[in-house]
Amino acid sequence: MIINTNTTAVRASRLLSESSVKLGESLARLSSGSKIVNASDDAAGLAQVLKLDAQLKRTGAASANVGNAISFSQTQDGFLQKVQTALERMSELTVLSQDVTKSNTDRSNYSVEFTQLQNYISDIGTKKFNDVTLFTSSGN
Repeated sequence: MIINTNTTAVRASRLLSESSVKLGESLARLSSGSKIVNASDDAAGLAQVLKLDAQLKRTGAASANVGNAISFSQTQDGFLQKVQTALERMSELTVLSQDVTKSNTDRSNYSVEFTQLQNYISDIGTKKFNDVTLFTSSGN
């Protein structure tokens, strides 16, 4: 009995396997949208991609921080505008209470409103933004 090996068929089978592997890699690249699917594709390129990805994440975090700071400042500004309005009204009440044509009842009402505005301003000083005090007083 003679056993023959069909070398052409063996070679064709090996080439078919290699082609299948390369086709799989190409499909992986196409489906991922990335030129580099694994480190063996381009090690230096992969290192660059990882560095850029990390930088992009840092930039995104910094951008979020800036957005939070802007929101914090806008909230402070809104409360300070309310304080300004209250202070203007308090100034007006002070002038009105000094008018000689006003009765004691008027002056008493002005005093009550003045005190309410003082309390309102004090309350604004305790407001928080995401559990962070908007206005702090430091002894420095």
